[in-house]
Amino acid sequence: MILHSKIYGSGSPILVFHGLFGNGENWISFAKKFDKFYQIHLLDIRNHGNSFCSEQMNYDLISKDMLEYIYYYELNHPILLGHSMGGRAVMKFSLKYPMIPKKVIIVDISPKVYVNTNQEKLIHILKKVDFNVINNRKDLDFFLKTWISDLKIRSFFSKCTKRHKNGKLCFSFSLLNIEKNYDSLIHQEIKNGSYHGPTLFLRGEFSNYLLSKDYNCIQKLFPKSKISTIRKSDHWVHIDNPTEFYKKINFFLNEI
Repeated sequence: MILHSKIYGSGSPILVFHGLFGNGENWISFAKKFDKFYQIHLLDIRNHGNSFCSEQMNYDLISKDMLEYIYYYELNHPILLGHSMGGRAVMKFSLKYPMIPKKVIIVDISPKVYVNTNQEKLIHILKKVDFNVINNRKDLDFFLKTWISDLKIRSFFSKCTKRHKNGKLCFSFSLLNIEKNYDSLIHQEIKNGSYHGPTLFLRGEFSNYLLSKDYNCIQKLFPKSKISTIRKSDHWVHIDNPTEFYKKINFFLNEI
């Protein structure tokens, strides 16, 4: 099965991979910013958005999904961009198939093992949501407010919803399958191989997902990588400071 995507513009292809719980629509602003010069593919990773659901989910399988997508659309040396979980997927793919990507952009994530992440707490909270009672996004926000004080996070989950054919609201991700495969997505290191193409790592100034102590590990896997900080931003750097985010990506894309 081919991953679902929305495609914008024309030119050299850029494939964008969202983070955990998200979907390609989270990156529409990015697509509209770059679609004059590039063909932007906003993909939904398996168990997310409108892509297929699967009880199995790890970065080897996601890499295979990515490869099948690239072959299906006959894309020649695409540029790959991934945020958070999507960044780890792009890292794994680039290490497995280093001859395919033209350039790689990793947004606020590292190859390291992550322990005690906030997402585990979020999964337990989301499992409490009863869409038999919650009828709209306003109701969902009110319900989540008890456990999640951050409006930006609540807003994110409200946007990551859709309606069943029966009219009921639901999440646009498979929470059950994500929980089942969480260990392989977060608690396992991305390793083995190397990618020698141009690579840009962007980190949020106030984020703890990508730290200076991770740089040595990154350099071993991606020897031509550059690491840059987006000021005044947390983990969602593309939302917190889009101006600087777009500027640094544009500079990287135009480097020879």
